[in-house]
Amino acid sequence: MNSSEDLIKAAQAESEATRDEPYPSDAEGTRPNSARSVVQSVRLPADALAEIESIAKQHDVPVGALIRGWVLASLAAERDTTLADAVNRLAVDVDRLRRLATRTAA
Repeated sequence: MNSSEDLIKAAQAESEATRDEPYPSDAEGTRPNSARSVVQSVRLPADALAEIESIAKQHDVPVGALIRGWVLASLAAERDTTLADAVNRLAVDVDRLRRLATRTAA
């Protein structure tokens, strides 16, 4: 097993071990539906994971939160959405395009 796999397994174990713990008192947000959350293992090419880790670091978010956000956003895009949902999705896409444009210009 390589070090990336070890890190992933450690992160998964930590996530599972702390899933029912309350957020720290200085943290914002909640854990909606935490009792119904499940862990799903997904295999990714090492270079894709490295790229995801880089993006997460740029945005100062945990890798798991970034991936979860992408999956949930994609799932929502597959469902029938309201106008408000479509506008929110468009705003997220515009932000992503701005980041890509900034990266391309640099």
